[in-house]
Order: sequence, then structure tokens, then C-alpha cells
Amino acid sequence: MSKNTKTLAHHRTCRGQAVAILIAFLATFVIAPLSLFAFEVARYSLAKQQLKACVESCALAAGATNAIGNDTDPAITQRSAIATATDMFQRNTILDQSLASATGASSLPLIPGANHSQLFFQFLDPITRQPVPIGSTTGKVIQVTAAFGVVPLFAAFLNWPGVYPAVETANGGLPMLDVVLCFDISASMDDFTPISIVDRYKNGSYNGYKIIGQGNLYPAFHCTGPTGTALNATFPQSLDAGDGGYSFGGTSNRGTNNGAAASSSMSSMVTDVVVNIDGTNLFSTGLTVTANGTTYYFPANNVGCLVEAARGNLESVAVAKNAAVPYVTWGITPKAGYYQAYLLAAFALRHPIGDAIAAAQNFFSVMNNDCDAHFGLVTFGSNVGTLPTSTCSSDIGYGSIGNITDNPATYQSNLFPSDPLSPKPPNPEIDLNPQQGPAYSNYSQVSSSITPLLAYGGTNISGALDCAIQQLRTVSQGGRGLARKGAIKAIVLFTDGLPTVSSLGGDPTQDARTEANVANQAGIPIYCIGLCMVPSLQATQTAVLTDENADKSVGGIAGISGNGAQFYQATELSQLNAVFENVARALVQLVR
Repeated sequence: MSKNTKTLAHHRTCRGQAVAILIAFLATFVIAPLSLFAFEVARYSLAKQQLKACVESCALAAGATNAIGNDTDPAITQRSAIATATDMFQRNTILDQSLASATGASSLPLIPGANHSQLFFQFLDPITRQPVPIGSTTGKVIQVTAAFGVVPLFAAFLNWPGVYPAVETANGGLPMLDVVLCFDISASMDDFTPISIVDRYKNGSYNGYKIIGQGNLYPAFHCTGPTGTALNATFPQSLDAGDGGYSFGGTSNRGTNNGAAASSSMSSMVTDVVVNIDGTNLFSTGLTVTANGTTYYFPANNVGCLVEAARGNLESVAVAKNAAVPYVTWGITPKAGYYQAYLLAAFALRHPIGDAIAAAQNFFSVMNNDCDAHFGLVTFGSNVGTLPTSTCSSDIGYGSIGNITDNPATYQSNLFPSDPLSPKPPNPEIDLNPQQGPAYSNYSQVSSSITPLLAYGGTNISGALDCAIQQLRTVSQGGRGLARKGAIKAIVLFTDGLPTVSSLGGDPTQDARTEANVANQAGIPIYCIGLCMVPSLQATQTAVLTDENADKSVGGIAGISGNGAQFYQATELSQLNAVFENVARALVQLVR
């Protein structure tokens, strides 16, 4: 081999060694770190992806908790949502690390430890998207923020000491819901109030009280009608309707309401119908009522005391003596306020209207608590309300009705202590507010508007549905366009009977079915709640309200309206609250 050849070979060897050294250097100090860097970046990205999936599932779980909640306190529902979301998060893993030890944080930013996680919850106003305190009724959106402390596997080699938090945020909530409640205030809505039917008669120097019948109003009057009675447990009583064959006694034995003794001997005629304010069928336990800081005693088994209190004859000793009330033998002292104490207790015992009012108020609270809901209210008897201040229309000279009966031709009011029908019973209608946001939900107004409702009149279901549909339909559909843009729409119809009146001019039942079809075409479901406590009438009510028959001629209102509408029937008063809550859940599920 020549010298030049040896030199060339030597140079090649040196270059090869240099290349090898360079490759080794690059592999060790460039390629390997780049590979490890890419690995760590991919690993961190995977942690972020897994964390995002966990946070989104938490937000969904929290929203679902709101949907099935039936608490009326928003703080309870919101804390329940947080608990559900936390439990869901802790069941997962990130980078094969369990999240079971995840802890809550009280503020941002989150600073998790190595391979540990933190959670932060806040509720947002759906319009402003700004945080609101726990318990706020405007907190309809739950925001979940979570952080996981990622520790690089090659931290020492890459000189990356410490923890690198992965942070993700997700919101959970429900779409908007605009719902109108059609609430039945017909006369039959107090048919199951415990009452006593009495003939107040002259008994020597004092009044006597013959009990003609006792028990819940409908069976006590031996009623069998499928639409209930026109008679009311509290004023106006409407006994001139002749339910059960009874009628008020004539003027001679009826007497005036205040300060006059009974003017006839005992007969089989009815002079008074009073509520057994102790809640028993026979007024067997009596009751002490506190009103305005004063106590009023109503002795057990003493229906006469109820009669005279309802007539205003216990407002003073002088009035009681003039009215020949045997109050000394009852062990009571007449004093101002007895009438109002009786009325206060009587109104609390009205069934089913009192139970329905409480259930409806709970329904509003649950819906207001669970989602971004706006409310409308339509009350209906023979007539449908048109304004928040609407009252029941005149019926049989209603404008001058007395405080005993609705037949002023025979029984005149003497306006004492005050005429319960002046003003007339409320018949409100409250429009949906199309302004966005929980602040415009009408929640407070609808809740308070149903509190003073009285039972009176027929059952105008078609008119009520027409009013509700007009609120919800868009202007282009021929409606008033009061629903919010993008909101899910629904009607809830509550009734204890069957259609008996129609303000649309046709057959009451067929007109109601026609309105259900109009709702169907507008995409508005009509959720029906039927209360029917008379077993023989339940099948008839079911046929009119059912969701299982969509035939426009013979089907049920819920079925004809379609769009997911359902029918619920309560056969006992104790079921009412649960039925309203079931409708609330169904509506919230509708807007998912």
C-alpha cells in the first residue's frame, strides 16, 4: 500500500470516527432529548384530553342532578350537583393515576400536587355568564374547573423538575324552557272539603243547630255527577244549584247573617254549610286558631260555633246576645276576629284546591330551581283570566252576592264582617316574559297569584288552552310571540274534572281536543294532570286527558298534542305533589 493510500485511509478512519462521535452526540444530546420532549408533550396532551373528558362528564352529571332534583331550595340542589360531579370525577383516572383523592378548592388558580387533582365549582348566570353565590336563583349553569399535576417521567434527564398542572373547564346546564300552567279553579275544586250541613233553627230562647249531613262535600250531599258540584265549601256557596236534592231554607228560617236569631222551628231545610276546620268529618276534635296574635276557641263537636262564627255572630258579646247564640254553654267569649279566624282555618282545609295550590307552588319552585324556566299562568273556571288582576265574571247576579249564598234574589248580604265577594274571587292570567334571563321568569308573581284562588264556576279547558297557546305561538304562527327565542315550549294543564264550558262556542270536550291539535301543529306538548278522587269517574277523565290516544275526534288532550306530552292522574290528594314533581322532571328532561 502506498503512502498516499495509507494517508487517505487514515483520514477516512478519522472522519468515520468523527461522524460516529457526532452521531452519538446528536443521538445523546439532541435526538434523545427531542424524542423525550415529544414524548412528554404527547403525554401532557393526553393528560389534558383525559382531564377534559372527566370535566365534561362531571358537568353533564351535575346538570342531570339538577334535572331530577325536587328541592325548592337552590342551595340544596346546587350542592347536590357539586357532590354528584365530584363523585363522578373521583371515579376516573388520568395517566393511570387514580383521581379518588381529588380535593375541592375554594378559589382559582388551582395548584395541584404531583399526580393529584383539584376541583373548583361555581355557578353562572346564564345571561351574563358571571359567577353568582351558591343559593342564587340565577345560578342555572354549573362551571367545573379541574387541574391535574403532571410530573414528567424523564424530569431528571430533561432537567424539568416540578409539577406541570393540566387545567380544563366545562359548563353544565339546561336549555331554556317556557312553560304555561293552566290551573283549574272550577267549583268542584273544593268538593272534598270536610263540611257540616246545618239547619239553624229557633230553640226556645236560643238558637239550635240540626246537623243534616257531614263529611266531605261531594259525598255528604250524595252527589254523583261526573263533573263535581257547583256548591262551595266557602263562599260563594251556590246551593241554589240543587246538588244532591238540597236547597237553602226560605227567608223565614234562613235569617240574616249578623245579629239576628233564627226565626223558624227545626226543619229538614239547609240554612248553613260550614267547614269542619279541625279537618275531621264530624268536627270531633275542635280547634284553637291564632289570628293576628289572638286565640279563638272552637269547641269539639260544636258545629253551632262554626255556624255563628261564619255568620259574624261571635264578633262581640252584644252581637251574640242579639243573635240568640248560646255561647255561655259553649265556654267561649265572643270577640272581634272570630269570623276571620274561622275563615283562615276554613281556607286551609279546602280540598283539593288548597292541595293543588301548594303542589303548583312547589312545581314552580322546583322548575325555577332546576333550569332557566320562564312561567305563564292561566286560571280558568267558567271564564279564563285575561289580566293578572282579573276576577271571576258575574253569574246569577254575582255582582251583589251575599256572604252566604250566590242567590241574591233570596238571600241578601248585610256586608258583615266584610263581604267575601267584594272584590270578586281572583281569576288571574299572567303572560310569559320574553326578556332573556331568570330575573324575568315571573316566578314570584305566579307563585303569589295562585295563593288566594277560590273555587267557582265551570271548567273551560278549551279557553284556557287557547290562551296558553296564544302566548307560546310565534307571531308568524298567529300567536302573541311571548316565548323566548330558542326556548323549548310546553303547557301544563291541571284539572280535577272534565270540560263543561267552552268560550270557543262549540262542544266543550271537542273544543278542548281542537286546541290540543293546534298545539300539536305548533310543536307545543300539553302535559295533563288529572285529579279524580271518585273511582267511577276516573276512566272518563282518563279518556279526555290521556297520552295513549292521539285521535283528534276521540283521543286525549296529551296524546293529540303529541311532542312528548304525558298524562298523569292522581286519585288521592297525597299524590298531587309527587305528580307535579314528575311533570317537572319530564319537562326538564325534555330540554336536555
